[in-house]
Amino acid sequence: PLINPLQARAKMNKDTSVNSLNLLKKHVQWHRRIGLSIFVFLVVLAITGVALNHTSALRLDRVSLSNSWLLSWYGIEKPSFSGFSLNHHWLYHDDNEYLILDMNPVALCQPPLISAASNETRMFALCADSLVILSANGELIEKFTNFDGLPNGTSAVISASGGIYLLAETGAMQFNSDTLALTPAADTLDKVGQPAIASQPLPRPLMQYLQQQGSGPSVSLETVILDLHSGRFFGQIGVWVVDIVGLLIIVLSITGLSVWVKRSRINRE
Repeated sequence: PLINPLQARAKMNKDTSVNSLNLLKKHVQWHRRIGLSIFVFLVVLAITGVALNHTSALRLDRVSLSNSWLLSWYGIEKPSFSGFSLNHHWLYHDDNEYLILDMNPVALCQPPLISAASNETRMFALCADSLVILSANGELIEKFTNFDGLPNGTSAVISASGGIYLLAETGAMQFNSDTLALTPAADTLDKVGQPAIASQPLPRPLMQYLQQQGSGPSVSLETVILDLHSGRFFGQIGVWVVDIVGLLIIVLSITGLSVWVKRSRINRE
């Protein structure tokens, strides 16, 4: 039978509309799938991006994180703080520049705190750059440095039979804390046989004090947020994931534009 040209055109337009609707449905489906698959990543990227734009206002660079898990994730070893128990006091270093007695900074001291000893009236702390002499209650009396005659390579300070001895590369030396004089004393120290005091883990209150003061290794909150934003927080895999999310955002934009154009065209038809 003969087909009316108007009917043929109407059928063609109908087929075209059906094809357009089917194609539009496919685009909408893929647009939704892509959007749902990267929804969480987009939220994280948005939040971290806004935070990084206001680093100064939020003071992100001033917030230090020293959580053991976080430091381990970054490959940073968290030190076990230790010190020396002298005359019912704890003498230790904050790993920055101060020598601390209990919770009171008492003197500048180049880390590490190598050794410590005490007698009835004084305490002695051997730092990398000097021998710090303190009174029994922690007042700074004197700093004995290499310029004053502290032997190079001094490895320990020892209290034995009321005397103070320094162990250096050249041998044992008896130290007079009043005159700052050194005299050879290898034979005397051998007879006494007094070992150097070993450092011990600090009590919990002192460790908490050091952590509150920001001593030891830490990671700034700004660094963590920046690494989350870029994906570096999860290593090379995280970087690749962020790259893929970036490509999917481009695809999402293209499919969104395509859906809008096709829907407008169908509405006009």
